[in-house]
Amino acid sequence: MGKEVFSKKNLLVFGGLLGSAFLLDEWVKDGMTHNQNSYMDGFTDISNEFGEKKYLVPATFLTWAIATAIEDERLATTAMNSAKALICGAVLTESTKFIAGRSRPDMNRGSMHFDAFNGRSNDNKSLPSGHAFVAWSVFTPFAQEYSKWIYVIPAGVSLARMYRNRHWFSDVVLGSGIGYFAGLYFHKRKNQRVIFDGNGIVIKF
Repeated sequence: MGKEVFSKKNLLVFGGLLGSAFLLDEWVKDGMTHNQNSYMDGFTDISNEFGEKKYLVPATFLTWAIATAIEDERLATTAMNSAKALICGAVLTESTKFIAGRSRPDMNRGSMHFDAFNGRSNDNKSLPSGHAFVAWSVFTPFAQEYSKWIYVIPAGVSLARMYRNRHWFSDVVLGSGIGYFAGLYFHKRKNQRVIFDGNGIVIKF
């Protein structure tokens, strides 16, 4: 199942989308910042919250706990898959932020301003989008298990991050991709175990 998720076709399509996003970063930013209105302000204020880890992390584990208590195995398994995706993908997301050191668009330094290995400051943690990653990693297992309409939620988060001028288009594509593939991977491999030991995270097959 892992090969199905990370197939050559999927990776080529994602790579092409990410490469195109880098080329369109400035254009998308201009379009977002010059076409704002009260309706979109309100919509993105709400949708942005669905990418906040301070809400989604406890909500995911609470869902798992309640589902376990009421013996809803399907819901418990789905929530646990979201948690696994969130934990594993967070390592890649945060390390990439630190290594890339990319300036956020609202810093007005341009889309190609990178300060490698200096992503400690929040202003230099643009790539990839953490909100997009969190939303896609949490909601992908639910969308796959229950309804594809659930993808509207993380898509709204991705839009909000660009609309609010906190991320470039490519930041959002990369963050969304990490979350989506992590969520899809654990959905496909429902018995995959994630174990913590002294050397970090270990994935057991």
